[in-house]
Amino acid sequence: MSLRARAATTLVLVAAVLGLGLAIAVHHDPAAGADNATLRWFLDHRTPWATHLATALSTVFAPMWVAIAAVVVSVGLIRRDQILDRGMRVLGTVAIAGALAEVFKLAINRLRPPTIDQIGSPEAAASFPSGHVTGTAALLLAAALTVTASRAARTTAITTASLLSAAVAVSRLYLGAHWLTDVVASIAVAVAAVIAAPVVVDAVLAALRPHLPLRLRSMVDVGGRTSVEAAR
Repeated sequence: MSLRARAATTLVLVAAVLGLGLAIAVHHDPAAGADNATLRWFLDHRTPWATHLATALSTVFAPMWVAIAAVVVSVGLIRRDQILDRGMRVLGTVAIAGALAEVFKLAINRLRPPTIDQIGSPEAAASFPSGHVTGTAALLLAAALTVTASRAARTTAITTASLLSAAVAVSRLYLGAHWLTDVVASIAVAVAAVIAAPVVVDAVLAALRPHLPLRLRSMVDVGGRTSVEAAR
């Protein structure tokens, strides 16, 4: 994807989330019917085994654990490649997604579904967008895009990341912690971060590279291999 296409796609996604958020903030949510219908559907289809599964997913992919996992994955990639590029792109993606999510939370300040409909300890923090879903999708998709073994492996990784992100989104809806539009906005924020982060991170690394140890500087060798391939 070209730089212009990346910028345009990112702006469209962020603008769409902002527009939806502002509509919600002024009580003109165009998807209010879908929000309420989705909550009612999950309330009517709760079962003990599904509750245990949803609770486990929500616990494992809580923002704190996602942040720790992002650092671990990034450090692992940097140690393996002996250059910063892939690891910092993953970390940068999660950081950008998290920052955007927090800005939207503060700006929109949407109420969660009623506490009586929530499973577990009631959550009172701003609802739009979901921090769980934003962080999970950003981390898993960014990590999947680092796969370079083959096209099939990369496709499998992206598909797995997408399905797992969707599962976390469903778990948050099932638990009554978020509205449907919260998790939809979260996916959009995560995708925007995945698209924008490589450009932002690469620009920062380019500025810092002259000051980094030689072994951490990304390069392309005369054989035309990428920096990651050259490091292996």
